[in-house]
Amino acid sequence: MMGATMQLARIHGPGDVRLDTVAVPEAGPGEAIVRVAACGICGSDLSYIAQGGLGGPLGEPLPIGHEFAGEVVSAGPGVDDRIVPGLRVAVNPDDAYIGGGGPEGAMAHYIRVTQAKIGSTLYPLADHVEYGEAALAEPLSVALHGMRLLDVQAHHKVAVLGAGPIGLCAVAMLRHLGCTDIAIFDRVDSRLDRARALGASLAVNTAEESLSDALCRFHGEGNRFGARFAQTDVFIDCVGVEAVLQEVIAIAKYKARIAIIALYKKPASVDLFKVMANEILISGSIADDRKPEFGEALEMIAGGRQDLSPLISHRLDFSQFTDALAIARDAVQSAKVMLTFNQEPA
Repeated sequence: MMGATMQLARIHGPGDVRLDTVAVPEAGPGEAIVRVAACGICGSDLSYIAQGGLGGPLGEPLPIGHEFAGEVVSAGPGVDDRIVPGLRVAVNPDDAYIGGGGPEGAMAHYIRVTQAKIGSTLYPLADHVEYGEAALAEPLSVALHGMRLLDVQAHHKVAVLGAGPIGLCAVAMLRHLGCTDIAIFDRVDSRLDRARALGASLAVNTAEESLSDALCRFHGEGNRFGARFAQTDVFIDCVGVEAVLQEVIAIAKYKARIAIIALYKKPASVDLFKVMANEILISGSIADDRKPEFGEALEMIAGGRQDLSPLISHRLDFSQFTDALAIARDAVQSAKVMLTFNQEPA
């Protein structure tokens, strides 16, 4: 493929994302080239596009795309001899910050994977696992990592805040962990319907009933220091809205746990007296080191015991990139929008 070119999605400034023509990458020492077959559009991709990068000025265009799977087409010197052309893989983007500040992005037909290692960056796929489902390993492992930090157990009563793609992945992984007492909250009925299909026990539109009232009704309630609390053990914040976090802290019980998986775009004010008085544990989770969870998510996918089809709302060819972004921005009609790469680059 020497001298060949392809299109790569890169951000040039706020609201300015382009398909740039670049050279098809070649594998150097310790590297593999993967032909991308499927790449999900993440909410962080949309945020990076809107703000023009990762929060600071761009020194050069920023490649995007980090939820992907495909096929190895070549490997450089020094690579594990199991990494051979034709190997079907899902890729953990963490080590090289693929699509998240690093020099590579997976919204392209080919991508260079540095530090190419089985079980670290490259995870072989079972023959029956299709690429779109394999690409879900990234967002599923994001949710699972946040739960592992809080040691979520099957008996826990859990509330998921937000039924966007990560919130939906949280429901799927909670069911994987054996949880059955799962409530989820959003303002979009279509997303709540998807959450029910994935196994949420209670799905509430907060425009119709408050989070506090619904949790007290569903998980039970009590009183501590003259204040009502819900019997919810764990809260998974996948929405990133200050008012929602404030309500959670106000209704949280003694020793409740909160995982912050959501992307907060500005500082949030919280009631630290409540956090102290109720010994509430708040844990941030960026999923920057989740190799075990990535592998576990793929094993869950391959096991086929859960129907993950509600997670993917749309599959569009990379040639429809602009349309795919517009759909992904529409919370009413979309969940996970998956780009597919069925045509070779010109």
